[in-house]
Amino acid sequence: MRFELVLSLIPKERGTLLPLNYQYELSSWIYKVLNYGDPIFSEWLHTLGYKSKEKPFKLFTFSNLEIPTFRLNGDLLRIDSNEIKFVTSFLTDDAISPFITGLFKERHLVLGNKSHQVAFNVSQVIGQPKPEILETMRFQTISPLFVDEFNPSTGKTNHLSPDASNYSALINSTLKEKYRAFYNQEPNPEWPEAKIIAINKPKSKLITIKSGTPEMTKIKAYNFQFTVTGQPELITVGYYGGFGRLGSQGFGCVK
Repeated sequence: MRFELVLSLIPKERGTLLPLNYQYELSSWIYKVLNYGDPIFSEWLHTLGYKSKEKPFKLFTFSNLEIPTFRLNGDLLRIDSNEIKFVTSFLTDDAISPFITGLFKERHLVLGNKSHQVAFNVSQVIGQPKPEILETMRFQTISPLFVDEFNPSTGKTNHLSPDASNYSALINSTLKEKYRAFYNQEPNPEWPEAKIIAINKPKSKLITIKSGTPEMTKIKAYNFQFTVTGQPELITVGYYGGFGRLGSQGFGCVK
C-alpha cells in the first residue's frame, strides 16, 4: 500500500526554515506514528508482523518532500507554500492497510534540528492506486536510491553509482532479503535476476543522517529513471518496500 500525506504548514509555531537534511527526522516521525498503533494493528504486529530477524516496520520507504514554492538559504529551505506533500509506501498485507492509513490522520509533525524547525499538521491522507506490476517496468526515483558494498581489502564501505558492474546484482540481493522478511520464505530459485538499466544520467545526492551528532553519517545516493526487468513479485517488493538499501530512512522510493 502507498498513500500521499498532505501537510499544512504552521509558520507561527516554529517558522518556515527547514534543514536540507530532514530524512532522518521524517523517518523517526513515521516510526513514532506507527508505534502509537491501535489495538488491532498492535495485535497484528506482535502476532504476525514481519517474520524475520529485521526490526518491525523496516519494509517501508518514503519520498522526498514535494514543496511547490521554496527558496534556498544556505543549507536551509525557506518554505513559501502553505501545503507540502510526500508519498509513504509500505510492503504490507492488504488487511492491515486501513489501520496504517488511519494512524496518520490528523497527526502533528515537527521537522528539523535544534536550530531550525518547521511544524505541520497532516491535513489529508490520500490512498494511491495499485499499478499492475509486469516483468519490465519503468520507474523514476522520488527519493534517491542507495546501494553500497563492503570492500574487505580496504575495510571500507563503498557507495555505488548505477554504472557499477554489480549494481543490479546488489539490488536483486536486497529485493530477495525483503521478500524473505515479508513472506517468511525463500524466493523461487528459478526466478530471473532483476536487471536495472538507467535511462537517463543519474544525479548524485549527498545526504547527511543524524547531522550534528556523533553518529552523523553521509550517504551518497542517486536520482534517475530506470527500467527493471525481472520477476514481478520481486519488482513489487521494490515498488512498495523500496529499491536498494535504507528504504525506511527515505531512500529508494519510486514512482
